[in-house]
Amino acid sequence: MISIDDFVADKPWHDDTTAFEELTVPDQIAGVRLQRIVTHGDNRGDLSVLMSSHYGEIAPIPHVYLVGAAPGSIRAWVFHKHQDDRLAYTQGQFRVALYDIRPDSPTSGGLNILEVGSANKILLTIPPFVAHGVQNRGAETASFVNMPTRAYDPSRPDKARLRADHPDMPACFD
Repeated sequence: MISIDDFVADKPWHDDTTAFEELTVPDQIAGVRLQRIVTHGDNRGDLSVLMSSHYGEIAPIPHVYLVGAAPGSIRAWVFHKHQDDRLAYTQGQFRVALYDIRPDSPTSGGLNILEVGSANKILLTIPPFVAHGVQNRGAETASFVNMPTRAYDPSRPDKARLRADHPDMPACFD
C-alpha cells in the first residue's frame, strides 16, 4: 500500500519573474487595470496563475465563477455599483468592450476595446460604473473566469443591464 513517505516533496523554487505584467492601452479608462497573465509550461502542459497574494496584496476573493460563451455570443452591457469584476481570459477568442459611464470620471465617455483570450491572456479589473460587454469571436465555445470583489447575492443583485445594440451605446460587437 502507498504511504505518504513514498511521495517526494517539491523543492523550493526561486522565480525572478512575476505571474503578471502590467499593461496599458491608449486612453485607458480610469481605474481599469490590465495585467498580462504569464504562462509557464513544460512537456506536460502549462500553468497560469489567475490571482495570488504571493505577488502582492489583493482584495478578498469571495466568489469565483466560470462563464462559458457560445460561438458568436454577446454578453453586454452590464455594470456594477459596488464591486470590481476581475476577469481572467485564458481560453478562446474574445472581444471585450469597456465604456466609462461615470459622469465625474476623468475618462467619462471613454471606450476601450480589447482582443483577449488564448493568444493574449489577460487579467482585467473593472471598477464600479464602468459598463462592459464581451463577445466570443471564435468558432468554438470559449470560457473565462470572474473573481469579483463581492459575492453574488441573488436577493440583491449588484448588476444593471442594457441590451448590446442599445442606440446610445457604442457599436462594438459584430
